Amino acid sequence: MQAEERWQALGWRHAVWDLVRYFCALARSRTQQAKFVEDLRRQASMTVGRESTLAIPREDVTLFLSYLEARETQLTAALSRLRDEKEALELCSRNGWSVEATTTQSQDHHQSSKALIAAVSNIATRVVSRRGLTLEANPQSRCVWLERNQLHVTARNLDGAIPGLTNPRVVWEIKEYWGKTSGGSKMSDAVYECNLVGRELREYEERSRVQVEHVVFVDGREQWHARKSDLARFVDLLNQGLINALLVGRDVETDWERSLGEMLDRAGLGAKRG
Repeated sequence: MQAEERWQALGWRHAVWDLVRYFCALARSRTQQAKFVEDLRRQASMTVGRESTLAIPREDVTLFLSYLEARETQLTAALSRLRDEKEALELCSRNGWSVEATTTQSQDHHQSSKALIAAVSNIATRVVSRRGLTLEANPQSRCVWLERNQLHVTARNLDGAIPGLTNPRVVWEIKEYWGKTSGGSKMSDAVYECNLVGRELREYEERSRVQVEHVVFVDGREQWHARKSDLARFVDLLNQGLINALLVGRDVETDWERSLGEMLDRAGLGAKRG
């Protein structure tokens, strides 16, 4: 899934994203969300608690209301792309990719596979091999950039980087959650982690003028369907420009290889061979 140009063109610092973020903060109460939207529509203002009313530029209100409609369409498309664990494992089995498992101390807890990690890593390996490049598919330390007299270190370990952990041009994070439970705070944490990494990368790009592609993968039909508001926030991060590509479920099969090739072309890394 790619961002819509009209939203990305606003830039990640545009005031409309603060309105979107506040709307998300009201997700526990549909009544409060509806009132917030209605206040903006009718009087171009908002009030939080007992604080004074804040006037919102009418053009920002128009953008926000239009964005909510586009966001719903994108969220519906994303939900339709999600797979269950069986489907994810079948892809790996067809391609002969070995799959590890996330083990827990409690044997009563679902022992989730790392099927999405396996698919992302194997496809990326295939792409970089054709170009004579390298990648780090299982980082055990942070990504570090030291270019144009600017230093940046990621706040956490990521899930992949090309061509390596030093000065990578493409980095990715993987959020796959399997099982039959209804998800939980880990889904919100996933959004926060990707938001933090993306924001810091954009700030580094502004300082250094070095571009880095930030990709996020999500999968797990049952759990993400139970946390639609969190998946919608990933759509927001995409349109805001804090992530460059959001690949949901089956997108790893249909879009990842092509998208990665395009990213490497933009970065001028390794012409495709054969």
